[in-house]
Amino acid sequence: MADHSFKQEIAITSGIILAAGKATRMGRDKLSLPFRGKPMVQHVIDAARASQLSNITVVLPAESELHSILDLEGCEVVTSPQRDKGQAESFKAGLRNVKDRVQGAMFFLGDQPLIEPETIDRLVWAFSQEPQCWVAPIQEGMRGNPITIPSGWFERALELEGDTGARPLLAAPGLALRLVRIHEVGPFIDVDTEHEYQQLLERYEKRSA
Repeated sequence: MADHSFKQEIAITSGIILAAGKATRMGRDKLSLPFRGKPMVQHVIDAARASQLSNITVVLPAESELHSILDLEGCEVVTSPQRDKGQAESFKAGLRNVKDRVQGAMFFLGDQPLIEPETIDRLVWAFSQEPQCWVAPIQEGMRGNPITIPSGWFERALELEGDTGARPLLAAPGLALRLVRIHEVGPFIDVDTEHEYQQLLERYEKRSA
């Protein structure tokens, strides 16, 4: 169970779950695929809600069965009507929803169902220690998600275009990035293809959540 004893010291950090992608590599709506008895993205939502994030925004397509099959209680839902232009549109839709009221925005991929609340809390706490820094998880030299963006970079982030998230900005001059060592697999496993989905089921479906 997470330690909430330092609650007052935590930076106001919003969780933004990107769930409006077209899943072109999968060929079907991957976020609604079942995993441990729930749609894949529901695990990300549940982990975010159980963490110390200040609020949760879920970015969905304007028309999708996800609106009816997900438990979105306590979340703010925004849609990405221009998602055909690429991931950046969903990214910006989520950021616009929170940009004037938080110190940082933590961006989640909807296809990472192994993410855990304790991992999120570790990243929130790291950001709270240095709220001027970007924060990302790392394991054995591999950088994962979610990535946290400090408010000082929001306007730059809102200029992004195309099929990308915030990663292009990570090479920007003057950007300070704090890498947090994470031992859990959640930030480093996502599902882009049918093969990866089958691997997820074979390796993790029967393990306790």
